[in-house]
Amino acid sequence: MDPNLLPEVDSLPDGFVDTEEANRITTNNPTGDVSIEKTKKPRTFPVPLCEEETDGNEDDLSKVSSLEQKEPSQTSSLQGSSQNSNKETESTQSIELRKQQEAVETERKTSKNMFKSEQDFLELMLKYQQVVSERDSAITVRDKLESLCRELQRQNKMLMEESKRVSTEGQSLRSDLSTKFQEAIKDVSIKLDAQRDESLSQLKENEMLRTKLKHLADQYMLSEQQHEQRMKQKTLELQISELKIKQHEEKVIHEQSQMKVYADLVSQLLTTEKNLRVQLTSDGEKFQQFQDALVKSNEVFETFKQEIDKMSKAIKELRKENAFLKSKTERSDFTLVELVEERERLKKLLEKTKNQKDKLESLCRFLQAQAERKQKQS
Repeated sequence: MDPNLLPEVDSLPDGFVDTEEANRITTNNPTGDVSIEKTKKPRTFPVPLCEEETDGNEDDLSKVSSLEQKEPSQTSSLQGSSQNSNKETESTQSIELRKQQEAVETERKTSKNMFKSEQDFLELMLKYQQVVSERDSAITVRDKLESLCRELQRQNKMLMEESKRVSTEGQSLRSDLSTKFQEAIKDVSIKLDAQRDESLSQLKENEMLRTKLKHLADQYMLSEQQHEQRMKQKTLELQISELKIKQHEEKVIHEQSQMKVYADLVSQLLTTEKNLRVQLTSDGEKFQQFQDALVKSNEVFETFKQEIDKMSKAIKELRKENAFLKSKTERSDFTLVELVEERERLKKLLEKTKNQKDKLESLCRFLQAQAERKQKQS
């Protein structure tokens, strides 16, 4: 190594700073404020010594030889050597000042870069926390949807059980009426074959029976009115269930719009993440830990996307179930119409059976009167 050359500026290892240079940094910057600048590589070429210094050394050597040869010229040589030494000290001081300024500049730039990287890291952490909070809100919305679906299923089961109960009651009534009607027909046929000629004597009793039948008809009308009121209540309950289904569909549409907004936010976050990756590639190995944190955030974003896909699938299934429930309600309406028609048919049958019953009762009374007469005569 040339003795006339100074050592390189960045000869110290990374992270080490001379104590004198650190003290000068603190004195020059007492507040500690650092402005953000781009990093520049420090000078690495060696700095040569001043030419005046080398010339001064040659003069010293020549003057020492002249002192050995000539003693009378000693005073003049001493004056020249003092001037040369002053020049050397000035040159070394200027070189040291340059070196110190360069070291201070490099240290200031590295501290600025570190401060900038810390700010970027804090911004990314805030964005990550926002994404996590949005994911939690989406989970709560999903739980609410599941509870609503369960409530609708429970109400639909109750409606189906009620319709089954009504149908079974109607069938039991029809079977009872048919059995009674058949038995009455058998009795009437037997009695008509035996006592057709004795029906004229029961006209007065028929008038009494008419009054009773009117009373029975009034009671039957009251029962029909009660049945109609029940049917109206059932129709109102069906309308309420349809309104609830419509409200549920509107909520699902609103939540789908929210899911689209969340998807847009996730895409924006992914684009910002890509831009940050491009910026952080220049830092290299120093920011490896920061890149690991970004990878973890990417995994969280992917899991959030998967959860969004699951929510969309669940919404599709809910739509299918709503369509199925609508079809069931339409079928129940159709069955109600059939029940009303059958009720009218049963009314007609009841009127016929009433007429036949009147005739049978008149015959029975006539037969009882004849039996009593025969007993009196005997």
